[in-house]
Amino acid sequence: MNDQRENGGFNQRSLKALTDIVGRGYCRSHPIDLELYSYDSSPFIHYPWAVVIPGTVDEMAEVVSLCRRHGWPLTCRGAGTNLSGGAVAHRGGVLMSTTRLNRIVDIDLLEETALVECGVVNLDLQNALAPVGYMFPPDPASQKASTLGGNVAENAGGIKGVKYGITKHHVLGLELILDDGSMVKTGKLKRGLEFNEPDLTGIFLASEGTLALVGRALLKITPLPTSYRTMSAIFDSLFKSGQAVSAIIADGIIPTALEIIDRTLIAALEDYLHLGFPVGAEAMLLIELDGLGPELNAQLARIKDICFKAGAVGIEEAENEEDREKLWLARRSGNGALGRVKPATIVQDVTVPIVHLPKMLSLVLDIAERHRIVIAQMAHAGDGNLHPHILFDPSDGQEYVRCLKASADIFAAALKVGGTITGEHGIGLEKVAFMSDEFTEAELDFMASIKASLDPTGILNPDKVLPKKWQPHGGKGPF
Repeated sequence: MNDQRENGGFNQRSLKALTDIVGRGYCRSHPIDLELYSYDSSPFIHYPWAVVIPGTVDEMAEVVSLCRRHGWPLTCRGAGTNLSGGAVAHRGGVLMSTTRLNRIVDIDLLEETALVECGVVNLDLQNALAPVGYMFPPDPASQKASTLGGNVAENAGGIKGVKYGITKHHVLGLELILDDGSMVKTGKLKRGLEFNEPDLTGIFLASEGTLALVGRALLKITPLPTSYRTMSAIFDSLFKSGQAVSAIIADGIIPTALEIIDRTLIAALEDYLHLGFPVGAEAMLLIELDGLGPELNAQLARIKDICFKAGAVGIEEAENEEDREKLWLARRSGNGALGRVKPATIVQDVTVPIVHLPKMLSLVLDIAERHRIVIAQMAHAGDGNLHPHILFDPSDGQEYVRCLKASADIFAAALKVGGTITGEHGIGLEKVAFMSDEFTEAELDFMASIKASLDPTGILNPDKVLPKKWQPHGGKGPF
């Protein structure tokens, strides 16, 4: 760590310059602080030189400007829930935490928008909207902690993604901080009216903090549904559960949520929450519809028929709100429950065409067997987004190596069936080496040209998303 500081020209004077911007107590360099901010929710660990916690967007901009002038690497971090290493300071440098930027600036019910700072927690926005009859549809499983700036940076999805789409479908405009500290607005934030310029906002969605930092976001909010229908369907085969999902979508029904959890996860959740789940079942579909009551009853009847034809051995409908909340509590508790099976998890994230969902679920089972590891499967099945949870013991180095090989095989399998190596968790550090498997040299050159234009010195979240060859200056940067 000291060598990193010397190589970066970072010293006590540097700490003072940062403190002058964010205030005393919000620039931290004690070894314990650096330890606490050295990791996110991935297996990667890298120590920053300092942690800064700005209290305003203007302070964010000043920090960025200072880092640019001195050539210090800069990594922006929300709650640290990232699963691909996107929020760790791979080159050291300054790690910026946005947790103080947690103000909901405005909720406009006439325009159906919410203006938020980047550090607002997703669930806090949901709780602010619910009393006035609205919601922000993207609801990642980490919504109790994950921040909206991070949701934008990763283009997060969630349980409602099959009907309402993912984050990019609900962002109207952004206030961005560029690599030199200058601030620009895109989309509706720029004009205050409907916009017709090139869709600059879209460039920054899922850019993982490598092109600019999000200061504020203007979000589209949606009225809460008036009615719900929620049910679970039990299967004696994971493949059959995938077939049911494909058949539901092919029938033209668009559920709010359509989630698969497998045998391993069912058992772990029951051990944790004691909800009466059918331990021993191979798979369970969690299905929810929302809208008008009479319409939902007809759709529910069709879904039940489809599930039974696909091989469901049992279907249970939630009778009240308490039953419904129990089902979604279970789904959101999956990561924690799996800690009872193995102490550590690599959460993978691939997306495949719905027609190939059953096959992909089976391929993951084969990969687990071939590498002699445990993989628990859950999926936002309605939009083809799978989250194989690769379980391991960190003290077993050989098992960890087998898990990494299994990850590579999962990526390859997804690409083989026409899918992609990430749906919402991002590339980060974890999948950089696999980018050239999915994209052509021309496509990577194009992405690199955008990076070079917006961050020519390469200080913003260096080494993420693009392989080294396509990083500014070959990944060497000014540091």
